[in-house]
Amino acid sequence: MSFTFDPRTLLELGKELISTDEVALYELIKNAVDAGSPRIEIIVRSLFTLSDAREAKLLLHGTAAGRAAAIDRLAMLATDPTNDDFVRLLTRLHGTSDDDKFSRNLDEGHGQFNYIQVRDHGEGMSLEDLKMKFLRIGTRSRHDENLRGGRNLGDKGIGRLSAMRLGDRLKVTTSRSGEARWNLLEIDWTEFANSNERTVEAIRIEPVLGEEKHDPDESGTTIEISGLQADWDSVRFGDVLQGRIARMIDPFEPGLANKLLVARHNGTRIFVPSIPQSLLDAAHAVCQVQFRMDGGEPVIVGTVDYKYRHRSAQINVRGAEIYSLTQTAFKRRAKRGHAAFRNVPLPKSAFEKLNAFDCEIYWFNRRVIDAVDGLTSSQAETRREISNWSGGPMLYRYGYRILPYGDPDDDWLELDENAFGARGFKLNRQQIIGRVRLDTPHGVLSEQTNREGLIQSEVVDALRKMLMWVVHDQVRGLINEADEIELLERRAAEQDTQKVSDLRKRVEAVLERLKQQTGGASPKIIEALETSVAQLSDQSANLVKRIEDVITEAEEDREKFVYLAGIGLMTEFIFHELERAVSHAMDALSRGSLRTATVNSLRDQLKTLHKRIAAFDELTGEKRQTKSTFDLADLIDEVLSNHTNEFERHNIKIAFDRPQGPYIVKAVRGMVIQILENLIVNSAYWLKQQRRFESGFKPWLRIVLDPSEKTLTVEDNGPGIIPDRRERIFQPFTTTKPVGQGRGLGLYIARDMAKYHKWKLHLDAEVGRQRAGRINMFVLDMG
Repeated sequence: MSFTFDPRTLLELGKELISTDEVALYELIKNAVDAGSPRIEIIVRSLFTLSDAREAKLLLHGTAAGRAAAIDRLAMLATDPTNDDFVRLLTRLHGTSDDDKFSRNLDEGHGQFNYIQVRDHGEGMSLEDLKMKFLRIGTRSRHDENLRGGRNLGDKGIGRLSAMRLGDRLKVTTSRSGEARWNLLEIDWTEFANSNERTVEAIRIEPVLGEEKHDPDESGTTIEISGLQADWDSVRFGDVLQGRIARMIDPFEPGLANKLLVARHNGTRIFVPSIPQSLLDAAHAVCQVQFRMDGGEPVIVGTVDYKYRHRSAQINVRGAEIYSLTQTAFKRRAKRGHAAFRNVPLPKSAFEKLNAFDCEIYWFNRRVIDAVDGLTSSQAETRREISNWSGGPMLYRYGYRILPYGDPDDDWLELDENAFGARGFKLNRQQIIGRVRLDTPHGVLSEQTNREGLIQSEVVDALRKMLMWVVHDQVRGLINEADEIELLERRAAEQDTQKVSDLRKRVEAVLERLKQQTGGASPKIIEALETSVAQLSDQSANLVKRIEDVITEAEEDREKFVYLAGIGLMTEFIFHELERAVSHAMDALSRGSLRTATVNSLRDQLKTLHKRIAAFDELTGEKRQTKSTFDLADLIDEVLSNHTNEFERHNIKIAFDRPQGPYIVKAVRGMVIQILENLIVNSAYWLKQQRRFESGFKPWLRIVLDPSEKTLTVEDNGPGIIPDRRERIFQPFTTTKPVGQGRGLGLYIARDMAKYHKWKLHLDAEVGRQRAGRINMFVLDMG
């Protein structure tokens, strides 16, 4: 015995795997592409639709008059009432004497005279192929080809089930080059639905030889589907082609779909649209990135161009930075802050298998869009055009789409989730048109059988997490910088308003001189001018006051935000260390090995935390804004000692080049602690990342306090920062930590607090990221 199944199971399988008519048609197109056809014809013949037939049947009332009314209604609804086939059907219906027979003849006519044909000129199938491959569901011939380096779009052996989704009957006409005849196969799917207590093997389907070929060298396949299960009038067919099918053959390449597809409805060609280049040119921001392996390291390079604000940024991350941002965070129960997550990195092999991809993202600010020259005539039309193609980045392999990425119901990069959960500016899928192109083979990135995405794997995780970082950190980050620009614009408005006030004074002086010269001869004119100037003066003063209030409020909120964010970072770190220390002791206790040495170790760690909390107290209450005089060298020693256990655990070598004597400064002690903490924590994080992924790496951190230059330098040999990013890394929310964890505030806070003391904190870009001896060098200039 072996497994068998009821014939209805095959129909259910097709319905589950092929979810929509559009997907079914796309599967047939992909089969033709895999057959090597340079051109594919999609022919729809629709003399009347299924709905037309149902509407005609509603007029049947068991009388000849009712049947005549049904015939008249059908003739009115038909696309071509003079068509010979349709006339013959009407003649047959006229001769029908009862409603049941009328309905059966009408259904037969619909099944016979309405069909979908997909014709290709590919390699075709032999009679043996029809028997052993086409009739065998799940055949692995394409799959095996892909494993040998083939570029087939499908390799599951289930695409043929698309036919049963579209109609009840299937006719396959096919032949290989060199064969004398066409090979025929006909299937009536209703037999599978109506079989009683039979197994699927009991339904005999036999391919046969057909007509002789006019040209023995001709090859190809025609799939004809009749007994259509949906309406396929010109409107519906046009919607399918110009909707989802248009997205399935890379629409960013102008005319590509129409080079491949020739689609006709009742003889009239319907063209498949591409994304208008003028629409893409009108995008307010554009991001283009490429991923590749370079010297054994993963690399992401590209640009974000915020054209609307005339701002741009370079993207260039590699190695440990990419391993960091693609980590998977596992939530720990009952934990908070840093301790709430356990980050697990992806292996190098995941990036090597992915190998390469490129991505284009076009972002539209729907609040300020306008008509696009030569394409739309109004804002509403532009919005509709954007809606035709938006939905987030679509994923393409070999130029053909992998479903469902970028569909209306698919938020694979969590664009909407993050937009709706964020305050301020929203970056969501309705604002984005994009594509991701890859050549990664099926053996590495395999599609689910139900066409609902890629099968989960480490390679899929690598692709998704890198793209999420690009969208959420790089694109969103640059757009959010517009807030800073708006503040500058407010300042400019204030200056402009002040100019108005100055002008008012000059006008008043001119009016006074005019009075003196006219001797009061034109009092009404002078009085009117004085009134106008007074009104302008009042409006100007009110505007200045409003702008000052907004700027003051914005600055106060920003200062509070930066301060509280810094406190939050240190609080999280303290509790993370406390959780780690206590967990270590609990583990030892559970193993029955809580010896004196373990207790002493825990005591030492808790002493360190007490020091941290004491330093933390410097940042709270009234002390926060109180400047005091202290030895900066001693403070650096104190801060470094707080990290001793961490440095020892990760084998980070520490060096502090301090001056011979004290180095006295007058500053807010808590803020200086926070500056140092953020720089050291930043260095420690990247040193740990580099050590994780580079064999033999020996991390070091060095602090140099130079009294003669009045500088404090924090340097390390971590992955480094390219010169192009030396300013971007100080922007808030710029991070290469896993999406949703890194807030990108540490360096921003450090620089902001340096500004408070009129100090300068910068990255020495001349020594940043050198492959021979990578160095990060942050310099605090206190001169």
